Amino acid sequence: MYDSVKKFVSRHKRKLIISSALFCSTAYVVYTIKKKLAEKKDKESREYLERTRRQQHYEATENTSNRMITEFVKQLHVKYFSKNLRIENIIDKLKKQNDLALWEEMRICVFTRACLLVYAETMLVITLKIQLNLLGGLVYKSLSQDSPPICSKTQEEYLLHFSYFIEDGIQRLEEYLHNKVIKYVQQVPIQEQYNLQELEKLFFLIQTEIASDTDSPFRCIDTYMLHQMPQVREALLQDMVNETRELLKNEEIISVARYCSSHSFNKLMDAITINTPNRSVNLPTTVKMPFAKWLPIVDRSTKVTENGDCSLKQNVHLDGKIKVLSANVYEAFCSA
Repeated sequence: MYDSVKKFVSRHKRKLIISSALFCSTAYVVYTIKKKLAEKKDKESREYLERTRRQQHYEATENTSNRMITEFVKQLHVKYFSKNLRIENIIDKLKKQNDLALWEEMRICVFTRACLLVYAETMLVITLKIQLNLLGGLVYKSLSQDSPPICSKTQEEYLLHFSYFIEDGIQRLEEYLHNKVIKYVQQVPIQEQYNLQELEKLFFLIQTEIASDTDSPFRCIDTYMLHQMPQVREALLQDMVNETRELLKNEEIISVARYCSSHSFNKLMDAITINTPNRSVNLPTTVKMPFAKWLPIVDRSTKVTENGDCSLKQNVHLDGKIKVLSANVYEAFCSA
């Protein structure tokens, strides 16, 4: 039997060698394919887990930023709008004396407050969204790469830069808008018959004037929102502040700011339309009355109570373009 096997092997030696080689090659290929598939599956699983963790962290960052924005907007209303640009005292004076100068003061006050509410919230939301998503992205990056975390003191100092707006920046913004409002509102006689379309055009002229101005607040948001501080000692904090300033000067950010403010002015006109008395259900824009009578309507549409509630609900932080901006900033800094 051994001889038979030996003769068989001898006769088919070449075939057996080739068959063995083919078998080994096939086995190796199968093994390699299985290994590659396993590696690919493992890589996909890791990437999926990474995306999931990143998405969860981003959503937590967004929820935090939305809560902070809501709180800061209310704080701004309480500290500034509930105490400034109010017309109650002017109305009391008008009841005693129908003075043209008082009407002049009231209409400038009403239109300035309306514009300030729009521009202030737009700038506040954009700045906080950039700050919190930049910080959130860096925090996630440090966690995912096992690098030293950003200490709480650095995070706090970074966010404290924003406090400048509520302390001083808002007043500078009011002064700027006050001058723009005077330019157009003073041209309208208080007895001139006005309708909603003409009122909307007046707001549009003010917006256009601001947008075309080289000193437009949207072109230098950082100077209104952030402390002008000397070089700080900590390199990371300085880098974060510098990155924030650069982003706020970006043309895309300026474009988003203009879009959001325009959207808020549309909401303002909707609120004014609702508050217009004796309006036609089908054609509210046909209602005409003296310009002076529009002032209390605009005032009601932008009223801010002492506890911070405002008649004008802008909700800029919920706008789709703001959400895209937030995601882009977070992604840029968590993977940088």
